[in-house]
Formats: sequence, C-alpha cells, structure tokens
Amino acid sequence: MKTTIVGLAGHVDHGKTSRIRALNGFDGDQTGEEKRRGLTMDLSFTLMDQEEKRIFLVDVPGHEKFVKHYLAGIFGFDVLLLVVAVNEGICKQSIEHLELAHLAGVKSVILVLTKCDLVELHEASIVEQNILNLITNIGLESLFSAYVGRHDLASYEQLKHKLFTYNLPQRPKEPYFRYYIDRSFSKDGYGTVVTGTVLGGALKTKEKVYIPRLKTSAAVRTIHSGLQHTDSAHPNERIALNLSGVKSHDLKRGDILCNPNFLRGFLQIDVMITPIKGVALKHQSEATLYIGSARHSVVLKIISEHDSYAIAVLESTTEIYAMYREKFILRDAQGTLGGGEVLNPIADPMKRKQKSDFLRLLQEQKLSEAFAMLMKIHKKGFGLIGAYQRFGMDHPSALSLAAKITDSFLDHDEKVLYPASTLQMLKEQTRAVFTKNRRALLSKNSLHLRFNWASVALCQAVLDQLESDNELLFNDGLYRSIQCDIDDIAQFIENSLYTILETQGWEPQAPYIIYENLDLDRIHGDATLKNLCSAGKVIRLAHNLFITTAHLSHTMRYFRALIAEHGYLDIELAKLHTGLSRKYLIAYLEYLDRFDDITSE
Repeated sequence: MKTTIVGLAGHVDHGKTSRIRALNGFDGDQTGEEKRRGLTMDLSFTLMDQEEKRIFLVDVPGHEKFVKHYLAGIFGFDVLLLVVAVNEGICKQSIEHLELAHLAGVKSVILVLTKCDLVELHEASIVEQNILNLITNIGLESLFSAYVGRHDLASYEQLKHKLFTYNLPQRPKEPYFRYYIDRSFSKDGYGTVVTGTVLGGALKTKEKVYIPRLKTSAAVRTIHSGLQHTDSAHPNERIALNLSGVKSHDLKRGDILCNPNFLRGFLQIDVMITPIKGVALKHQSEATLYIGSARHSVVLKIISEHDSYAIAVLESTTEIYAMYREKFILRDAQGTLGGGEVLNPIADPMKRKQKSDFLRLLQEQKLSEAFAMLMKIHKKGFGLIGAYQRFGMDHPSALSLAAKITDSFLDHDEKVLYPASTLQMLKEQTRAVFTKNRRALLSKNSLHLRFNWASVALCQAVLDQLESDNELLFNDGLYRSIQCDIDDIAQFIENSLYTILETQGWEPQAPYIIYENLDLDRIHGDATLKNLCSAGKVIRLAHNLFITTAHLSHTMRYFRALIAEHGYLDIELAKLHTGLSRKYLIAYLEYLDRFDDITSE
C-alpha cells in the first residue's frame, strides 16, 4: 500500500479542521479547551484509505501562538495542503506556514480554496493565481488547486478523488528505522503509548526499539496505524506504538526511537544555515532549534558567512540526535531566523581550520575526502558503525568507500579505518614489548588486550608484518622474538606461572595481572592454570584467585592455629593477624568451612 503524509497549513479559521471533517468525518479538536475555544491548539492525526492508497492527514494549529506545534509535525510531511478562505485571501500565518514548510524540506503544495460560494468564480481565480505566485516565489511547487464551498458536498468528493488519483510525491525513504515521538501518554489497558512518523526502515511487533536519550530499550507490544491494528510499520506511516519497559512520563515529544548503535547525541552540531530574507544572523545569539519533533535551546556560533548562507556551530544544553543533511529550523523570540541542513551531527576533536575544511567537504558532498580527513584525525581508529548518521551511507557503501582510501588499514569486520601511520605506531609499540622482554609470548588477542584501541585484525596485521620481517617466530599459536631462548613453550609457561604463584604466597595476584607482567597470551595462560589445577599443584579458590597447594596447606594450618588459640575465627580476627584483604579472607574462610581439607593433620 502506498502511503502519503499530507500536512495541512493555513491561517486560523480558514477551515483546516473542517476540511478534514468533511473528507472523512474526523474531528481533530479533541480536547475540551479546543472545543470551548473553537481553535486547534495541537497536532491531530487521521487517515483515508482507497484501494491500495492511504493518506495520513495531519491537522495543525493555525494560530501564531501555536506555531511550535506546527513545527513538531512539519518535518514528516510529504505534501503540504494549504487551506485559504477565498473571501479573505492569503494571510500572515498562511505565508509563515509556507515559508516554514520550505525550510523544513517540503517541496510540494496542494492549494484548497474554501468558502468559494461566497465570491464570484473570477474573484476566486484571481485569489488562486496570487497564491500560486506566492508558492512559486517561496520556492515550492504547486501540484493542483481545488475549490470547495461550505455546503457543497460534491466539491469535497472531487477533492478526495483528486487526492487519491494524483501521484502524490513522497520524501526519500531511509534504510534504517527512525521515528520521532510527537505524543506520549498512558492508556488504560495498554500502558505507554507513543505516536509519530516512521522516517525509515521497518518495525514489527515484539521487536525492541532503542531510545538514545534514555539509553534504554523498549519492546513493541502492538502497532496501530490509524485505528487499525497491524503487525508491522513502514516508512511514511503515521503509527501509534504500545511500548513495554518504559514509562510514558519518561518519554517526551522529540525523543527518537531507532535501532541500537545507530544514533549518538551531542551537545554541539555543525550546520549550514540559510537565513530568511531580512534576517541577519548574530554570532553568540540564542535561538531555538526545531529538528524533527524535538526542540533545543542553542547558542549560534558562526564559523563563516557567505552570500546566501552561513556555516555555524549550534551549542545546546541538551543532546541533539541529528543526521547528516537533516533539515532544521531556527527561531527566536522575534520569529523565524532561517533553516538549513546538518552537516556534521557528531562533535569531532578539530581545530578551527580543520573544522572549516571538513565542513566544506561535507557541504560539497566530497565524502571520500571527508573519510580520509577523519581517519587522520582519529588516529586510534575511525569507526564506520555510525556512517549513516555521519554521511547518510549504509555500512556496505561506507566500507566500499573506505576500502579505496590509500595509506590506510580497514578492519572490515569491526568497521574501523586506521591510517597507515597507526599501523606503524602499533608495530613500534609491539617491538618495544619484545625488546623489554625477549621471552614475551603474544597473540593477536593479548596484543589487543594490551592496546585496547587496536582491533584484533589490526593486531594480527602487525604481528604478520613483524613475522614477515623475520623479527618474530610463530609457534604453538604464539608469537615470540627470534632472540627468545625458550625450547619448550608449554613447559616454560607452566614453570613461570607456578614460580610466580609460589613466590606470591597466600596473596597471589589475579591471573590477568600475571599474564600482563609476563607478556603472556591469556588463552595459553588460562589453559596452563587449568593443567596445574588438574595436576593438583594449584587450587582455584575463586574466579580470579589461584594459590599453590603448598601455600594453601600452610594457610589452613595457620588459620586452625588461630582457632585453637582464640576459640573462633572471623574476618576481623584473621585480618588482624594476616593483614590480608577481605577478598582473600572470604575465600580462605569459605574453603575452611567447606572442607576437612588436604591440610588436616
């Protein structure tokens, strides 16, 4: 089914809500306050179906005091339906609605002239042409016009027929699930319910959605499109979600639902702003950022100004979860300042000149050069996992582009790009390990644990290069220096571990610390400890506590002597006599309680 979201616009009292009521019988003014005042104060949603087409209608407030609610819905519109009372003509709020729609990325307009029975046809034609000229001058495309009368039911049927037969345009679909919440409430028998527009991807019942601001997930119990239950939701659909695992009062308008690891929030984003005619942007001025259904208080910091636009940083007091090329609108107390596109939604550590060059690349969509620049900035790995947020690219496309960048190393599985200089840096650091300890026995995993910023694949590439350069030998799954004098690796590891445990007595270090001090691979170390335990030379008392059998025997004899002397033994008494920490004492006392152990005489 093809779905289109049509948002209504127009001056207050020109008949937006009445048009919807006439088209499908839905009254968007639901609250008592709206009915008392006869005024739409917030967004309302309904739909119409015909064969394989569905049109979602979004009614918006026409009064200037509620323009913020209009902005909460406009970024999801495919088409704007402008309602103008022909006897009054175009009014201030209608013009503002058109300008805001243009700034929000809406491209197409349907003009509906109402109250046409109050004027002559030629008068209506003049009004129509004036409005069409205005639409064109603002930069929007007019799809078609329709005349309706207050009591002319046939005119509404004609409008409805036109809506379903015209090939209405749609916004580009995003490949990944993303959904701005515009309402959140609790409903008896359901619990938490949210409404919003699916901007991309698909969603099914029982799946989980991630809420970046709360850093938590929620399960989708049910999905409703209009008043109908459905098992799945797709782009360009207005849906209500019944969520479990999150309270309605914890959610708010502007929150995003998406896939995990998809969006990160930042307190500053880099943008391109087009001010509206007659407005001068001021450096360090305060404004309100409207993006999706979210609002943020921001400070505008201008980087550079050009003939028709400015490049700037928006600094916010709350995290902004934005996308590359996502549209936004800026307003202050006096009105609309302008709109624009997000260039860099991720705060990167850059100097002013670097940032200016980087934003120019993004503006010109020279993404290959932008990739290369970020790779050099993020010397310890430029992650491609966020490529869609950064560049609007899916992972296969990002990996394909990254693979073409010269003087780099791409970890395809982990989706991380490193400059060649980082490979050389890690090679030098690995050499230093073997220079310091010629008996070091490393693997890709132990090297990764030592340098956790380096992916396992990068570590393997370094070890391979050192082996190729005849600096390392590979034997029994381990890399060792060509200067290493170990004949039997397995026996060496066993002797080394046992000797250290014997030296450390009743206060042995955790195995991973011993491995690090020995420059020993963890997998081989764990296997050797297991063998020592099987042979009865070492006892495992707790997760990371291993002690030689001889020292455990000595410890148990000492503790029994304390019991004989004092008549009891608890942690405080044992600590007084041994100086051991609670970690060790709890393990020893539990062992003493469990066993009439091998140390009993």
